[in-house]
Amino acid sequence: MFTNPNTLWIEILVVIAVIAFLATLIGVYIYRKAHHLPTGDCACCHKSKEQLLKEYHKYYSK
Repeated sequence: MFTNPNTLWIEILVVIAVIAFLATLIGVYIYRKAHHLPTGDCACCHKSKEQLLKEYHKYYSK
């Protein structure tokens, strides 16, 4: 890494992009924890549980 002067700027750009991506992931995780939002495995199914419960109450409320 950083040996060829012709591709030096590409390598630096890739390193900056990777650092920015990881910082974004960590930032989103901290934001979710600070605002008490679900993280991890529960984050993707949180809305589907609410939707399923809403449909259940709509169907069985009779």
